[in-house]
Amino acid sequence: MKFTLLSVALTTVLFASAQQGNNFSMWFKNNLQHNAASVGTNDNDIRLFTNFRSQYFSVTDKPFQTISASVEGKILRSQTRKNYFGLGASFINDMSGDGRYMVNHFTLPISYHIFFNDENSISIGVSPGLYQRSLGNSSLTWESQWNGYAFNPNTSPEGLNNSSASNFDLGAGIFYKFETREKNKVYLGFSANHILEPKLDFNVQDNMYIRYMGQFGMSHRFYNSDFGISPQAMAMFQGPNRNIIFGTNFDYYLQDASKRTTFYTPTVFSFGIYHRVQDAIVLNFQYSFKGMTIAASYDSNVNTMLPASRSIGGFEIAFVYDIMINRKGRFIY
Repeated sequence: MKFTLLSVALTTVLFASAQQGNNFSMWFKNNLQHNAASVGTNDNDIRLFTNFRSQYFSVTDKPFQTISASVEGKILRSQTRKNYFGLGASFINDMSGDGRYMVNHFTLPISYHIFFNDENSISIGVSPGLYQRSLGNSSLTWESQWNGYAFNPNTSPEGLNNSSASNFDLGAGIFYKFETREKNKVYLGFSANHILEPKLDFNVQDNMYIRYMGQFGMSHRFYNSDFGISPQAMAMFQGPNRNIIFGTNFDYYLQDASKRTTFYTPTVFSFGIYHRVQDAIVLNFQYSFKGMTIAASYDSNVNTMLPASRSIGGFEIAFVYDIMINRKGRFIY
């Protein structure tokens, strides 16, 4: 019995660790969380981002919940040269299961952007940070807490002497961006996270695998039209685990950007459909207005968990706020 409980607990921990990566369905709304080189690649000077994700709430009473927040900006810009630095900060908190398995990940990504011409640029970046995880022992019960007459919750639980671990973490990436004056954009990126494979031990040897990720995205507005498309794709590999997702958003431009009013970004309604390979179909809705974007997505399972989940996968909401500094000076003719 004791061995069975310990095996289940450790299996849950390891499974949760594999699943609790940055597995967001709208990853393309905040590239800096998985590629340090993308910091500062958006069109505006400062970007604020936050989102919330809940998944498997039809399978367990303690669903997986993830909260993240980040800020990024462009620094050391010059009127005489286009090259600049990007600097950001990102925090992710993830909790799951009856054992309240928690992951906290904090990074400070920095990047340097080099322009070949007005349309092509490349950037490189690194993201030092801290990776911490813990397990709520008080939420678990063990055989030794039964004294033969009654259950005694004050008895020290077995199995996990050290229920918290943290270590320095490091990631790096490269990011290419092509953008025309008509605001057609294409980007490609590659990153590696947990490069140092930090040791995050509970009772067993447990090293983080390096996480490799490739990404592609673009946005294209059809000529003389209010419609556009924004296809996105991402492939992530970490040890025996993988996450491959691709699809597109269909964009409807309700109002064009203005160089003289507060509408310095276009007003856009967008609907997207994506497929996470062997896992889920994802739908999202986005509305952008005056530099703000409100987005929501829903995952419908098509994997082996379908009988338990009843095709109810995950729900995610996100908020983005883009800020442009010295807007008037930016648009002097």
